Amino acid sequence: MLRWGLYSLRNLWARRVTTALTVVGLGLVVFVLLAVLMLAHGLEQTLGKTGDPENVIILRKGALSEIGSSLSREEIRAVAAQPDVRLTADGRPLAVAEVGLQLTLRKGQGGSLTSVTLRGTAPEALAVRPAIRLIQGRLWKPGTTEIVVGASIARQFPDARVDRVLHFGNWAWTVVGVFEAGGSGFDSEVWGDAEQFLATFHRATFSSMTLRLAHPATLPAFKDRIERDPRFKFSVKREPEYYEGKAEGLARMIRVTGLFLTVVFSVGAVLGATMTMSASVAQRTTEIGTLRTIGFTRVAILQAFLLESMALGAIAGLLGVVAAVGLQSMTISTMNFDTGTELVFGFHLSGEMIAIALVFAMLMSIVGGIVPATRAARLVIVQALGERTF
Repeated sequence: MLRWGLYSLRNLWARRVTTALTVVGLGLVVFVLLAVLMLAHGLEQTLGKTGDPENVIILRKGALSEIGSSLSREEIRAVAAQPDVRLTADGRPLAVAEVGLQLTLRKGQGGSLTSVTLRGTAPEALAVRPAIRLIQGRLWKPGTTEIVVGASIARQFPDARVDRVLHFGNWAWTVVGVFEAGGSGFDSEVWGDAEQFLATFHRATFSSMTLRLAHPATLPAFKDRIERDPRFKFSVKREPEYYEGKAEGLARMIRVTGLFLTVVFSVGAVLGATMTMSASVAQRTTEIGTLRTIGFTRVAILQAFLLESMALGAIAGLLGVVAAVGLQSMTISTMNFDTGTELVFGFHLSGEMIAIALVFAMLMSIVGGIVPATRAARLVIVQALGERTF
């Protein structure tokens, strides 16, 4: 097997121009496949990291997102009084009522207008979500027109940096801080005082409520009690589960579209591999006849050409993986169809994706090489020795 492997590599090197072109074609397809998988996985990772496993989020039953939900003050007080809710050191429930809105910002001078999530909340939100931390400036003061922005917002929108002023709702809002949420969806949000937002946008109800359970294991009982209570018409979900659900539709669309393109490109790459291997067989008929004459079987010839084709796939697969590694330093922004707001996320590569890409590259090379390899194995010795390559 080692002997055949060295023989195949020598033949690939002898035709290095056509080999290089074929490898680039196959590698491009592998790169596209990995880019699609990394993009969808990055979206799921970003929204999957949004929220704390010990938190639950409560929305109006039937609401698809926070923007379409409404909770009254009386309902919020009743839920916060439940015995399952964790209490602070001074005996207050560790819960926060929030308002979900949209804000339109411009990306730089003359840039496009983009909708981002505007979250009305309270300073207690950082106690409810301890993974979020301020990295610049300070929190807003309750009852004022001060806001803080996520790290992704501060990077993308020059007008949303500390000490800048944003104008919305007929008011001027001063950015006083930047927070970091570990690359989660919260990094793409703007936060401010919920009461101020309610007054500014003439709303009488909150959108959602997020609370921390005293014991996460009590979630099923808590969920059953709240959803069965005739006073409420709520749905209760663990916070990460809710945000993961927001990624499903967009991630599915990315995968379906990307995989369709990958299949289309792979057809061309397979044809390229087939032509390369067919040319190899045509140029080496005398060599094949000589090998058969000195005792090599048809199976051995088939094996040799398949190994040569698989070597093309292996090199192309590694090339595609190396190119895809560079994508991890990039971020992309897109609209979340569930909320209509922009979400920033990155490309994430995993070991499983690398394995899938390498297997896919090998399969393409095998499909592309099987016909020429079979043709080489079926050559009649007399006819093969009678041909000359000019």
